Amino acid sequence: MGSCVAVPTFRRTYHVAKKHNENNIQRSTVERETYKVYYNSSSDAESSAWSAIKKRRIHTPKTNRIKTTRYNIITFLPKNLFEQFHRVANVYFAILIGLNWVPIINAISKTVAFIPLTVILTITAIKDLVEDLKRWRSDARINKQIAEVYNKTSKKFVQCRWEDLSVGSIVRVRTNQIVPADILLLSSTSCESTCYLDTAAIDGETNLKQKSIPSCLLNYSKPEETTFELQCDPPNDDIYHFCGRILLSTSSHVHSCDNNNFLLRGCVLRITDYVDGLIVYAGNETKIIKSSRHTISKHALIERYINRDVLCSSLILTFLCLLGAGLSIHWERSYGDRWMFVPFILDDPFKNVVGRFFAAGLRFIILFQVMVPIALYVSLDLVRVLQMYTIGRDKHLKYEHPISCRTFTINEDLGQIGYVFSDKTGTLTQNKLVFKAMSIGGVKYSDRSELPTKNSELIQRFLTALAICNTSFIVHDHQEFMHRIDYQPKYEGDNADDLVLCKTASNFGVRMISRSAQNIIVRYIKEKQDIEYEILCLLPFDSTRKRMSIIVRLNDQIFLFIKGAETSLWPHLSNLNEVDMKTIIEQHSLSFAEQGYRSLLVAYRQLTLREFEDWFQRYQYAANSLENRDEAISDVATEIEVDLMLAGLTAVEDKLQDGVPRAIATLRCAGIKIWLLTGDKQATALSTAQAASLVNISQTSTSGNTSMTNNNAPATTTWDFSASAQAQLNQYTHMIYYSSQLIEMDQQLRQFYY
Repeated sequence: MGSCVAVPTFRRTYHVAKKHNENNIQRSTVERETYKVYYNSSSDAESSAWSAIKKRRIHTPKTNRIKTTRYNIITFLPKNLFEQFHRVANVYFAILIGLNWVPIINAISKTVAFIPLTVILTITAIKDLVEDLKRWRSDARINKQIAEVYNKTSKKFVQCRWEDLSVGSIVRVRTNQIVPADILLLSSTSCESTCYLDTAAIDGETNLKQKSIPSCLLNYSKPEETTFELQCDPPNDDIYHFCGRILLSTSSHVHSCDNNNFLLRGCVLRITDYVDGLIVYAGNETKIIKSSRHTISKHALIERYINRDVLCSSLILTFLCLLGAGLSIHWERSYGDRWMFVPFILDDPFKNVVGRFFAAGLRFIILFQVMVPIALYVSLDLVRVLQMYTIGRDKHLKYEHPISCRTFTINEDLGQIGYVFSDKTGTLTQNKLVFKAMSIGGVKYSDRSELPTKNSELIQRFLTALAICNTSFIVHDHQEFMHRIDYQPKYEGDNADDLVLCKTASNFGVRMISRSAQNIIVRYIKEKQDIEYEILCLLPFDSTRKRMSIIVRLNDQIFLFIKGAETSLWPHLSNLNEVDMKTIIEQHSLSFAEQGYRSLLVAYRQLTLREFEDWFQRYQYAANSLENRDEAISDVATEIEVDLMLAGLTAVEDKLQDGVPRAIATLRCAGIKIWLLTGDKQATALSTAQAASLVNISQTSTSGNTSMTNNNAPATTTWDFSASAQAQLNQYTHMIYYSSQLIEMDQQLRQFYY
């Protein structure tokens, strides 16, 4: 399939404990070598690597075959029995069977003693076998799917099974096909050197994701005939990060690649005709397989209680057996010398008292074994089967499609939930953002008709920032009409905020009509002109900076456009900004938050060529590092994101999903405590929490000269942010974490529910 080599870590991953003197805390860090993939490498290039491998035992190629089953033919019986004997009762009955085989204490038939435990173990084993057979069939179906792989001998792509692919192979994925392994994008039929992926099977998001070819491979028409070395992270389970660097044989420079160039196994290719990619991780080493927890034997919470009760019953049983054995010896000895005339006393009760006491105690254990009823577990499993059937047939437990119960092991845990931890965006809300308003230079706009006849420079830069400072991309339904001034492209993206703001800029007359890895073309409707911006660097959003920025060149001018959370941008604003404008925008921000809107600040900065070149050298060094790359890039990005000129503020609304307030009110009435985590600022999160019936916080609503306080006011009511209100607020919330710990069923909540 081509000359390709996958070089794993030469040594096992090892842990090094580091002690911090300040708090005397030991932390375990992982040190590991770089994972390398060679393609078309000559023998000289790989000789050092292979010499190290040859000194070890024979290296097994990393194939693309997956295995998610828990058992095989050899391990099924011992492993399944080992898992079943985690139940204390099974161990208890196994001990009783063993005792019953001792002739001196035999109390019941040996064959009869085997039947109950054998039935229990057999039923459970059959259930586990059926579930594992389903996994085996699923693995076989996936492994036998057909893919196209590049054959260097014939210099064309040939078909083979997924399980026959290996690390270092180049595969071709066509539109609407599933990516067979984790691959590095090498070529695409798209003229923009990109491709579009549907990742719903991985992260549940329906928005298409855009991936691009590494910049160093853009000039190669046939990258499959190129010689290069890829250095990257060893296989891991982080599906959102990939750090690597490419070393071309024709160049001494190091070129970075990241998650934007990486296609995960399980993604579906959309729109693009086909793409070619190099397999980096295959089979069980792919990120999606590693991120899926290994199938384990699940044990319900009720089984823990049953095990505890079995232990208590065993202690009581032990006491009764000891008492019975003692009374038995006492009774036998009460006959004195006449014991030989008692037909059921066979031996002298005055001899070997300890041995007789021990034998009597074991005999009583067998006789009293019903104190731990084995039928309890049979009944429990039967009830679970009926529960699974009932849950699957319940007409009220469905949304768009019926509920699917894949295992009945933990059914009863659904009725024992005491806490619910929930995200806000996409869970409580619809994640369908709607533009509401914007504040540019302190002036609020909610519609294009409110803009002045001729846009000022500030308005132009604000809308330009919205149009290009994003990760959205364009899907051309009718590209032949792109030259028309009213051409409206279709935008897609993996970030809902970027998508809605890009569409907003388009509706306000600044429209992105083309985007590639190198440039962006923006159409200004009022001016009736298209302007091309050259992309110099894109600094994506991260949770540390809480902002994203893009550096572009327009003729001889270099601009940095940035948008992000208010808390992350205010400290980086230049002192040259007008104080009055900042004050008005702060007021608008508070007003938007009170209405439950999400807001982002927009700013810009003009750079000199010298400033950019000096900074870009540091950025390239950080981007080429394999260790702590994200932190290094974040630190370097912070160096350039300073002295910003404030342009304005945006406000978008993310409405609650249907039925959320009623569902949360029902859970609270049931005594379930609900925690919500959100990245929104406090006022926005409070408004959302109140609208969702998550918290009951007193609000002050004013109407004329009257004011009243209530606990169930609408979300649009003005919040009281005075010192006293904040003190009361802190009793219910801790920053942006909200706990619904009010389990009292007050009259107002009853009325709301019913």
